[in-house]
Amino acid sequence: MYSAEIEALQQQLQQKAEPKTKDWWEAYMKHVIPFRGVKMPVIRTELHRWYTDTGIESRLNREAQKELALTLFQQKYAEDKLAGILFLQEILLPAEAIVWPEDVPRFAALFTDQWIYDWNICDWFCVKVLGPLTECEGTDCAAAIAQWHTAENLWQARAAVVAFVNLASERQYYAMIQASCQTLIKQDERFAKTAVGWILRDISKYDEPWVKDFLNNHLHDFSKESVKNATKYFDQKA
Repeated sequence: MYSAEIEALQQQLQQKAEPKTKDWWEAYMKHVIPFRGVKMPVIRTELHRWYTDTGIESRLNREAQKELALTLFQQKYAEDKLAGILFLQEILLPAEAIVWPEDVPRFAALFTDQWIYDWNICDWFCVKVLGPLTECEGTDCAAAIAQWHTAENLWQARAAVVAFVNLASERQYYAMIQASCQTLIKQDERFAKTAVGWILRDISKYDEPWVKDFLNNHLHDFSKESVKNATKYFDQKA
């Protein structure tokens, strides 16, 4: 489904590919995911040009557009997945096309079906889609995403924390964040612990005592890396 539309976007992206960019990103990501070699601003430009030139807005209703965006996550290259993220963030979120009770489970399937399987795509999805969706929809949506902290899939569990990094000033989410952090910090996986360090770092700009209390209660579970991250802004003014 949507093979013609996806092929058209892939051709546009490939025409903008740069071998040096491809090599840099694949080395940086330790070759866990292939890249075409297209920078994010170019992906954004090509996405919107494709959306307009192919008449997607007029030909496909919002539900079909959402399916198309999610299908982009199933493609091989990182840039195709990033295009899916930008489609959701810049086109469908502003159009209020994402209905969180229906779509949060669909987003969870991106992890369980192994379409999101590295930290880069995971974190972009959290910051660009899950965070803004939560900010718009409030605590019920937030609770549904925060429940992912018990997921067996590492990246889905990480998303339960990283989705809140741009909401670090919003204290109504702290209880959910705390519960997620308590679970993730006990895991051995590096990217579980670094998620906790990241969110605590950002919260410390608004409530340093809260972060210090969490650290004191769970310090034996922290790695040196996650402690360093969590304490980066200690004793600095926000």
